[in-house]
Formats: sequence, structure tokens, C-alpha cells
Amino acid sequence: MSRRTPVRALAGGAASTALVLALAACAGGPGASDAATSTGGLEGEPVRLGSILTITHPGWDNSSVQTVNEAWASYINEELGGIDGRPVVVESCDDHGDPAKTSQCLNNLVDSGVVALVNNSSLAFGANALPAMEQAGLANIGGWPVTADEYTSPHNFPTTPGATGTYPSLAVYFAATGAGKLAVAYTNTPSGQEVGVSLGELWEELGGEDYFMTEFDPTAADFTPMVSKIAAEEPDAVILAVGEGAAARMFQAARNVGLDARIGASSTPATPAVFDAAGDSVEGVLFAFAAVPADHDSEDAETYRTVLGERAPDLDLTGQTAVAASSMQYAYDLLSSIEGEITAESVLAQLRKGEPWEGFITHPTDPANAPEGMPQISNPYALIQEYRDGALVPAPAIEDPGHLSDYIDTRGDLSWVTGNKPGS
Repeated sequence: MSRRTPVRALAGGAASTALVLALAACAGGPGASDAATSTGGLEGEPVRLGSILTITHPGWDNSSVQTVNEAWASYINEELGGIDGRPVVVESCDDHGDPAKTSQCLNNLVDSGVVALVNNSSLAFGANALPAMEQAGLANIGGWPVTADEYTSPHNFPTTPGATGTYPSLAVYFAATGAGKLAVAYTNTPSGQEVGVSLGELWEELGGEDYFMTEFDPTAADFTPMVSKIAAEEPDAVILAVGEGAAARMFQAARNVGLDARIGASSTPATPAVFDAAGDSVEGVLFAFAAVPADHDSEDAETYRTVLGERAPDLDLTGQTAVAASSMQYAYDLLSSIEGEITAESVLAQLRKGEPWEGFITHPTDPANAPEGMPQISNPYALIQEYRDGALVPAPAIEDPGHLSDYIDTRGDLSWVTGNKPGS
């Protein structure tokens, strides 16, 4: 695969002269919404991508991913010339986390002629529509894996480990910094249960002394009883497998019951809305990010800030939007490398070549080094950040990782941590 096309200076007047193509997402199917993507004046037949997202749900909201899909497609068309002069469009569909709706979203996208899916992030897709995606010969590029099937499907090609994959990184960080007993709180869903069980197995492999897990209902009015149960176990560290919707109340419950342990979560709840609602209770919480912070001093991060700052100025830049941007850039690089006609078959074939990718605001990917238990995750690394004094900063350094040094990859000023040690 060729290296990423160099970023050109962003043309300030492009949006005013661009032809705007309005698409009804998912051909009017469940959760359809109007997606406005600039074609940048490109007049070729659009390269259509689909994205199935859980947006309308009490514990999950991927509306920001849809915004990134549309903004990044506009950037590709306006600044990178599309794909061989053809504009890229992404049709996003809200499945509400409902099995029937996620299947209908997929059917509608297949009927609309998408050549691949990108940035799938759905509570229901992996357990319900993934087999149909495979049968249709489609691949999913990037995105945010949720269920175990998405981590192993030969048609799914994530560029980051997703939320479930970043929890193990937190476990390694806690083990490497002296924690003996780990507690985990997970949602009362099959995927949540799997998080709890798999972290328990990992904790034993890491040499942890004791482990406790408990489930919670993300729609519960009060998390105090659940957090009190954790506090009674007196753990050294706690991983809260919580989404954005319930996170602030859970952090507050931890503060109210006096939970005396280091707390970790994925980047999903690391948003300004959660920080504002949680107040002081989020102070000191650790978050595992699959991409660099938006303010990182690098060319990739500058491009990320500029593209979304110009095309989605009201969007908060979070771990979720970073993964979405990275996936869109990977889709562009992948599609641009295909020689000949771009079809579902040619996209899948190109992905299956297993070419390493240099990454975009993420750790580089290399399919040859995917962890044994996560064969489709060619980048299992995360960055651990701490919320301190109103900002996310690098977590305290691991001074002596000891037998866990193989789980850490330091690149420049960043130390990437994996809880799923890459294969050799």
C-alpha cells in the first residue's frame, strides 16, 4: 500500500464553490438522516461507503462519528481529489442498538451499492448483522469493534482495538504500576459480560493477585449500590466499562462512596460533556485512548484539528472522533491503492493483502503482529491519559514495567500500551 498522500494547504474557499450532494442515509431506512457531503466539484460516479452507527440509545451515542464521516469525505473530495477523481460519500444509518434495525440498515446499504462499510460502531451489529455483511462480500474498514465476533471476523479490519481492546491496556498499566487487586464493572450485556471475563483471565496472566467483577444497568437511576459493592472489595484499581451516557453519574457515585482506588475507563466517556457533568469526581481518572490527543504536536494531529475545525467547527474532538477520522483516512489510503475497478470484491481483496499501514494519529498497524486472540486487530495499542486539573495529560510514567515491558512500545514522546501482546 502506498504511503499517505501528503496533505496540501487547505483551500479556504473550496466549500463556497463546491457542489453539495445531499444523500438520504440508508435510502430512507431505519434511523436515516440527511448527510451533506461536499463533492469538491468532482463529477465522477461517487464511491459509496456505508456506516452503521448506534446513535439513538440511552447509553450510547455515535452521532459524532456520523459528523466525522461526512466532514472527512468532504476533505477527501475537496483537498485530496477524491478517489481517482471520483467523490467519496458515506451513508450513515442509525440502528438504535436494535437487532432488527441494524439488519435493515445493512440491507438498505447493500441495495444502495456501497463498496464497503467504514467506521461501524453499533451495539447490535456484531451479534446480528455481521454474518449478513460477510455473506454479501462486504468488508468493514476501521471503526470501533464492540463484540467478540467483530474482533475475529475475516471481513472486519479495525485500525484500533476499540473500547473492549483498550480495557486490557488499562489492566497492564495498573499491573505495571503496582496494583494487586483489580475490580471491573461492566454492562449487563453479552459483550459487557465478555469484557469482565476476559479481563479476569488477563489479570491472572499478568500476575495479578485478586480479581472482582460486577455488572450494572447503564439506565439505572443510581449507581451507588454497585460502586459500594466494589468499594467493599477494597481493590487497588478499578476499570469501569461505561459509555458516555452513564459515566458522569458513575464517577460521582465513586466519589460519594469514597472509593479509594485508581479508576480507569476507555476514551468513550472522555468527553467535555462528561467532564462538565462529573465535576471534581473525574479528577485523577485514567482513560485509554486509541489515538493521540487532539492537541498533540504532530503533522497528523494538526491535519485532524484543521479538517474538523473547518468542516465541523462545533464538534468536540474526542477519542471517538479521533478513531473515526483515522478510519476515514485509512479508507482513503486503501481505496486509492486499488488498481482497476473499485468494487466490494476488490476492496476486500486489497484489505486481505495484509499490508502494514503507517497509521493516522494512531499507532502503526501491522497485520502480521495481530494478537492471537484478536486476529483482526493489527494495532492493539492505546495511550493512557489522566484527567488532571481540567485537562487530559499523560498518565504517570511506568518506572519499572519488569516482566511487562513487552506490552509497551515507546515512540518518541509517547508510550503505547497493549493488553493483548502482539504475536511475533
